[in-house]
Formats: sequence, C-alpha cells, structure tokens
Amino acid sequence: MRWRKVKQGKEYSSKKANVQEKDSKEKTLNLESQTLKHLPQKLLSELEQSDSKALFHAGFLERGKAQVIDTFMIYMPLLYVLTYGVIGSAQEFRDSSWAPFAGVLIYGSIVALLLALKGQTPGKKAYDLWVVRENGKKVTFIFALLRFFGFLLSGTSIVGILLPLWRKDRKALHDILFKTIVLRKG
Repeated sequence: MRWRKVKQGKEYSSKKANVQEKDSKEKTLNLESQTLKHLPQKLLSELEQSDSKALFHAGFLERGKAQVIDTFMIYMPLLYVLTYGVIGSAQEFRDSSWAPFAGVLIYGSIVALLLALKGQTPGKKAYDLWVVRENGKKVTFIFALLRFFGFLLSGTSIVGILLPLWRKDRKALHDILFKTIVLRKG
C-alpha cells in the first residue's frame, strides 16, 4: 500500500512537470511569435543553424555571469591601460578626479558599440544571450549607451538589478525603462 502512494506521488509530480513544460513551451512560442518578425538577422541565422529554435527570457544568473565575463574581458584591461599607460601609476589614478569617470564612460561606449553592432557583448555571447528591443529590433549605439547608464542607475539602487528575481519576464530596471529584453537561445 505504501508503495502505491509513493508511486502515485511520483506520477503526480511527473504530470505536474509535464504541465510546467507545456507552460514554458507556450511562453516560448508566444515570445517567438511576438518578436520573430523583427529579430536581428544575425540572431535569426544562428537560430536556423542551431538544433533548438526556441528563445527564452535570460535568467538572473546567466545575466550575472555574462556581466562578470564582460568585467574581466573589457573593463579590467581598460582600467589597466588607463592606469599605467595613460596616467602612469595607480596612485595617480586614485588621486585623479576624471580617470574613474573616463574609465566608466569608455567601458560604456565599448559595450554600447558591441550591442549596436552584434547585439551581444563577449559575456553575453558566451551564454548565447541577445539584447533586443521589445519590438524585436536591434538596439542602436545611442540607445545602448543610454541603456548602459540605466544599468548604472539600476546598480546603485540594488533593487533594480535584483528585479529579475521577482518578475516573470525577468527584466531588470534598465530593461523596463528602455523597453529591452535579454533573450537566451534554448
């Protein structure tokens, strides 16, 4: 008798998992139908080449890991060159009032340029993430630069960065403000 209850419980949980899989597939289909017409050509070509043609909203951890990769691949070398190549020493960098601001501005410009040209930064490429507007179109350089400053605003409020943990569409504050979505190839 006990074995039946356990078995029934497993069947129930597997039925529940099937329902959740159906729900996630429906969300994926809806996401594709809304934005598929206007997605950037490079994303469409990569979707055609891959086995899975599904798109999902990128999760909090994926976005966080991509940001860490971007920090180490773009921002840290930039700060090194700025500190020792342009200014001369770490002490002078710390004493400078313009150097940290210039580093952030150059980093934001590089990120905006990569998003405008490719729709991805190196970290986002590592996790198959794409930044597009809600209507599916590519972001422009100015739009991506403004989104970067929105990201800085989100980071100062902490809640803006943690917002994807509570939202179903997994948008951070800067995504909401600038009507962008971060998609993950599935």
